[in-house]
Amino acid sequence: MLKDDKIFYELCFNSLSEGICITNERGDIIMNNISLERIFKYDKGELQDKSISLIIPQQYKERHHSHIENYFKNPSEFYKGEKREFYGQCKNGDIIPIEIGLSYLKYKGNTYAKAMISDISKRRGKENKIIEDKQLLEKEVKKKTKKLSRSVKKLKRTNLKLEEEIQNRIYAEEKAKKAFQKEKELSILKTKFLSLASHEFKTPLSGVLSSAILIEKYNQNNPNQRINDHALTIKKLVKQLNTVLDDFLFLDKTENQKISYNYSKFLFSNFLNKIVHNTKPILKKGQIITYTANNEDVKVFLDKKIIEIIFRNILYNAIKYSSEKSKIEVKFHTNSYIKVTIIDEGIGIPKQDQKHVFERFFRAKNAIHFQGTGIGLNIVKHHIEKFGGTIQFKSKENVGTTFTIKLPLKASIN
Repeated sequence: MLKDDKIFYELCFNSLSEGICITNERGDIIMNNISLERIFKYDKGELQDKSISLIIPQQYKERHHSHIENYFKNPSEFYKGEKREFYGQCKNGDIIPIEIGLSYLKYKGNTYAKAMISDISKRRGKENKIIEDKQLLEKEVKKKTKKLSRSVKKLKRTNLKLEEEIQNRIYAEEKAKKAFQKEKELSILKTKFLSLASHEFKTPLSGVLSSAILIEKYNQNNPNQRINDHALTIKKLVKQLNTVLDDFLFLDKTENQKISYNYSKFLFSNFLNKIVHNTKPILKKGQIITYTANNEDVKVFLDKKIIEIIFRNILYNAIKYSSEKSKIEVKFHTNSYIKVTIIDEGIGIPKQDQKHVFERFFRAKNAIHFQGTGIGLNIVKHHIEKFGGTIQFKSKENVGTTFTIKLPLKASIN
């Protein structure tokens, strides 16, 4: 029969969701169920024969000891919900709110206290949330009422000055339109000036370059290495300045939407390898540039001139901002798109400046001592995105920078 089955009673005892704790007059736990261990995060049997004070927070231990003494002098029953809410301490030190129901029993001449304990953390959390929401709501109502009262008063005053306010707004809008138009005109003038200046510099630079070539030629009859070195320096500087001027001219065309893309099909790996090769004359002493490709036969349908400008800008930056005897790597991969990675060991871009890298005329604080205009990357990003591609970078100051450019195999013709 079930009424004689000890295991059945033990299962019933342990299946209760409430924690049950039976203590003697000294406050020792002589019996408890699994739920009590679960509530206070103890292992099975770990509370057996331990003092009930083990689950009482430190600040309540002394008071609780006197409660035990008083209870056993005059035992009675207290039902949960009759303001029997306390705090308990878990094994890991957490303090949790609990609800206690208390009764007693007598067995073989001894009195025992039986506590039925529930963890009310979730309920307390919901109650606190309700109280908090209510307080917030009351506060918001007061705030809105006060604000509404002020708005009514303000509206009465505003009605008297409505016509004046309308006129002021019309005036402000006209002024803003004029300021915007003026700023737009200044931007156009600035770009035109840069374009005009670039055209004007082209002719004398061409003469300087021709003279440097002639100096090298005349020096062949009676070679002088110092003359050759200076002529080479002149040619490098002219080439760099021409690059800057080309960027200005290209910016002018971009601003005025004068660029019409000239798409053609070509082998991308060979084309990129040629761009890399053409940078070698401007490498610094001991600098090395390498190029690797995983597919030399892939053909793309893009604008070769624009692609050259894109990679020339990034490669020249890698050379310019890297020291002598440094290494620059160019890696080309292809799948459903082409991916070019350019890695340098240069000065890097300060973290606080990285968000501005693609802004026009911006230069990082550690780059002000290098030649440059700050428009190259702005142009690069503009045209990469026009092709439907992306450009990203990772950089660490005094370590180097890695640019990753992704382009479609075939650009959409705009």
